[in-house]
This record gives sequence, structure tokens and C-alpha cells, in this order.
Amino acid sequence: MTLPRLGAHTFGFAWDRDAEAAFEALVAAGFSTLQLMAAPPHYDPWINDPALQHRLRALIDQAGAELLALDLASSDVNLASPSRAVVDFAVDAYGRAIDRGAELGARGICVASGRRHALAPQASDRLLDIYRDAFERILLRAEEAGLGVVLENHPNGLLAEAGAIERFLAEGGYDGVSVAYDVANAVAVGEDPSAGLKRLQPHLGIVHLSDAPQGQWRHDPIGSGDIDFAAIGETIGQLGFAGPVVLEIISGQPLDDVVAGREKLLRAGWRFAGPGEVSVSG
Repeated sequence: MTLPRLGAHTFGFAWDRDAEAAFEALVAAGFSTLQLMAAPPHYDPWINDPALQHRLRALIDQAGAELLALDLASSDVNLASPSRAVVDFAVDAYGRAIDRGAELGARGICVASGRRHALAPQASDRLLDIYRDAFERILLRAEEAGLGVVLENHPNGLLAEAGAIERFLAEGGYDGVSVAYDVANAVAVGEDPSAGLKRLQPHLGIVHLSDAPQGQWRHDPIGSGDIDFAAIGETIGQLGFAGPVVLEIISGQPLDDVVAGREKLLRAGWRFAGPGEVSVSG
């Protein structure tokens, strides 16, 4: 049986502890697949600190862990701004994150689709042209650094739904770009996560899991909202997706809720495999 790997995102630790402490806690809890939120005070990609980079890289290597990707906070950058200066800043910010990711041995960089104007939806097509140019600049920078690019669905982005992402990748011929599909982000825009996963199957690289009330944009602990994780797990199994599946939970006790989320997924019928993680046959 093909089983996905279970990992954890450090986003929930952004105001709780720094990246080094978050990595140590997650590795100690049995997670060897990691994703890093590159935002201060947690981790600042603008600061090139060789000593910190060495410690983080050594921690990852000694644990036999894998760093999937670095993410930037969507509130800090906008790749679809009408202002060229704002876009240039955002592209440069992603470039810094790419540099830090390469130093840490990350597989890729996770990219959002800019911010659309909720009160001016007619501007979206023009903003998409701006975004496409910025995206290609990031794609080139990542390729030069040996990192992959992972495009994430985002509620306030131009590519919020699976269909929009599918069209963007096809029209641009971005065959090497994978997708990080966030089920809570999908629910926030009224999309059925199972349908979105099926539509993006050829492109799936990462699946992000957290809970939320229907129609709200949250990343709550598993089991506290309205998302049907048993149904999503069944879809993952049907697709034969081999992971990684990443818990991205934002709460007052992120480590406890990530560990509890793993157990709740298992009770909901999920099965995971991977070195240093949960492995259940059946």
C-alpha cells in the first residue's frame, strides 16, 4: 500500500518560539518532514546568519529529517500589486527565502498568488498578468538555486480555487511546478477539498491539513471545526498520493495540537509512512 508521509509546519510556532526551537521540538515529537515559516520573529530570511544556518542544517541532517520548503507570510508580500516597487520587493523577498532554503537543503519554496482586490474583482485579469511575470522571475531564481517551486492555494489570492491553479499551470506550461493544496484554505472559499485534490492530482506535491468552521479562514486544531478528515483521507488513499501531508496548525499550544492532530487523523482512518514518523500497516 502506498502511504503518505506526515510532516509538520512551523507556522504555528511563529510567535511561540524561534525556528531552531521549533525544529527541535518537532523532531523530538517524531516528525522528520518539516516546513518552515520564513517570517520574523520566528525566522528572518533577510538576515544571513551563517551560525544559525549551520545549526539548523546540522539539526535537520542529524535527525535524518527533510525540509520541504520555506514559506513567506502572505501579509508581508504581494506579487500581484499594481505597484512595480511592491512587486519587486516581494520578488526580492522570495529570492532571499530561496537563498536561505538552499543553504538549509530545502527541496523548494512555497509561493502564494498575490492578493486580489476583493472590492474590485474586475481587476483580477490585469493583476494576473503582473503576477505571472513575478512568478516567472521567482521560478528562474529557484531553478538557479536548485529549488523547486510549490504553488499554494490561498483564500485572498488570485489563484484561490483548484480550477484557477490548474488553468494557470497549463497556460504557462509550468510542468515542473507542483501544488501545495491547503484544505482549510479551500474551505475558506467554499471549495470541497476532496474535489480540489482530485482536480489537482497530477500536480500535487504537498497537502496542508488544519481545521476550520465552514466558510471561515482559519488553521485550527484537527477536530475543532467542520472539515471532514475521514473523507479527505479516503480521497488521498484513492489518489495514491504518497505525501507529504503537513499539519499546519495555528493555536496557543502548537506542539500539543500538532501531536494531537496526528492521533486524531489516525483515529479517522489515516495511515502514514516515513522514516521517524508514524507507520501503520493495513
